[in-house]
Amino acid sequence: MNISLILMHGAIFTCLFVLALLIIGLKGPRLMLQDYPKSIVEAALPKTAKEKRQGIIFAIPFLLNFIGYPLGVALYIAAHEHQTFLQTFSLIWGITLFGNLFDLIILDWLIFCLITPKFVVIPGTEGNKGYKDYYFHFIGFLKGLLITLVLSLLLSGIVELMT
Repeated sequence: MNISLILMHGAIFTCLFVLALLIIGLKGPRLMLQDYPKSIVEAALPKTAKEKRQGIIFAIPFLLNFIGYPLGVALYIAAHEHQTFLQTFSLIWGITLFGNLFDLIILDWLIFCLITPKFVVIPGTEGNKGYKDYYFHFIGFLKGLLITLVLSLLLSGIVELMT
């Protein structure tokens, strides 16, 4: 397992991840309402049909990065050097783990919970205790671990079949 390769591609993956979130966030935090703590979701007005459509459209760059970047890196490396399934899995999971950790520590705990800038606050939910719910984000991180584990296994299988 090449740690420097994982760190380099993890950083690139994370930058693309943050860029996709910024694109969504600039359109409005309500597009990500489903990812907010329950107390905030309950205090906010439900998403409109337009917001639901926009959320799907703006999720496309996020999903393309989430699946496409680690798969592309793994395919590129596998085309240039022999990789075992375990090496490919370690690379993909390491890249996505880097993004998941960054999401928890920097985006969720530091920015969302500690700083809570105005651009993350859903109108009408100002001061809601959910904005300081560190546990909610930790549970999200654990779910992310499971999702990236399954994704990494699937993508590693695809790489194995394609090389």
